Amino acid sequence: MSIEQVLEKVVACLQQERIQFGIGGSLLLHHHGLPVTPLDIDLVVALADAERAVQLLADMGTVVEQDKTSLYATEVFQEFIIEGIDLDLMSGLQVHHDEGVFVYPFDEQSIDSAKLPFMALVDWYVIYQLIPGREQKVAMIEQYLTKQEVDHERLEQLRRLVLPKAIRNRIDQWLN
Repeated sequence: MSIEQVLEKVVACLQQERIQFGIGGSLLLHHHGLPVTPLDIDLVVALADAERAVQLLADMGTVVEQDKTSLYATEVFQEFIIEGIDLDLMSGLQVHHDEGVFVYPFDEQSIDSAKLPFMALVDWYVIYQLIPGREQKVAMIEQYLTKQEVDHERLEQLRRLVLPKAIRNRIDQWLN
């Protein structure tokens, strides 16, 4: 199956079960027309729905054992292989940085669209800045945002969270 077919199958299952989730990562960038080739599916799931989502996805594919990393403090992280496609489920997403821990506020404002619940691009703009090696994706998003209406309210909400000063300063450029 293609990544699009697996995504469609997973979305249908999670929506049928009324799981609150959003599609992020490279699929989100691709959705906005950015020049990336999605190799996996990244889903962020509401903490209240995480256990059910893990079970549903486990029933659809294979659970991949995890190595612990000190960068993330995410409450639930599970990788799956479904029809040959890698899928990462995150819930209670948290990232350690030099100035504390960023706790991502997944809620209704995190979702940009209903049919396929893609997440807000500005959310991943902030998340990618916290993950080493994602500078190219951050630059692509910034280039894209120069041509779009930026969700100032959501960016301001994210800026108030525990973020490194350098990221807050970068967000300020979009808020001014």
